[in-house]
Amino acid sequence: MSLNTPNTLSLFGIEIHNDSLSEAADKVMASKRSGLPKTVCFVNVNTINLAKTHSDLIASVNDADYVFADGVGMRIAASRQGQIMRDNVNGTDLLPLLCERAAEQDKSLFLLGAQPGVAALAAKRLEAQYDGLNIAGVHHGFFDKQSSQSVIDCINNSGASVLLVAFGSPIQETWVRANRHLLRVDVVLAVGGLFDFFSGRIPRAPLWLRKLSLEWVFRLIQEPRKKFNRYVIGNPVFLWRCFWELKRA
Repeated sequence: MSLNTPNTLSLFGIEIHNDSLSEAADKVMASKRSGLPKTVCFVNVNTINLAKTHSDLIASVNDADYVFADGVGMRIAASRQGQIMRDNVNGTDLLPLLCERAAEQDKSLFLLGAQPGVAALAAKRLEAQYDGLNIAGVHHGFFDKQSSQSVIDCINNSGASVLLVAFGSPIQETWVRANRHLLRVDVVLAVGGLFDFFSGRIPRAPLWLRKLSLEWVFRLIQEPRKKFNRYVIGNPVFLWRCFWELKRA
């Protein structure tokens, strides 16, 4: 079977930009608000599985300006259709590049989401790590998502260029789609549990394990009850879908 490397992939009804990590960072940081801010989503195995029970998730993801493939599961799905995924573009690996570029371009970030105190700690650690980085504001994710105006006012008044939203799927994608017209930032990224890693609350898997595409095993060991359905049940379900729902090249 001959594999090709297209600029975009269509997997499970989702249009994905097939970029390298560096290319993705360049696209995100080049975003300029013209009417609506640009929006970014990451698609992984959990996204595809959640879409089965959350009918509006695919619509919310496809509404984004940039959609990137996250994880080995998406690579398997792409290869099933005879396509090569250029890179594993996940939020955790992308954020350091965004911080470097933000500091160079004099752009500021706003961190929205996670438990109270987590975003603030992540912001403190990131500013200490990246010289010149400005995090304009933070807010936890425990507020009424149906009554978000005060939080949106806080974001807009901060003057931030880049908004990171960490509510977890599918809440974050739905919230971004519903509120993007109210946000005065250049770009909004839906980033899942990103702040937990960068605050130090949850350690990342060792690099060697990540290179083997086994970071999910490390996450399962850390939080077995919380991650059981996602990985122990979800991964086999996804593989079944790859081989029965996707057309083989």
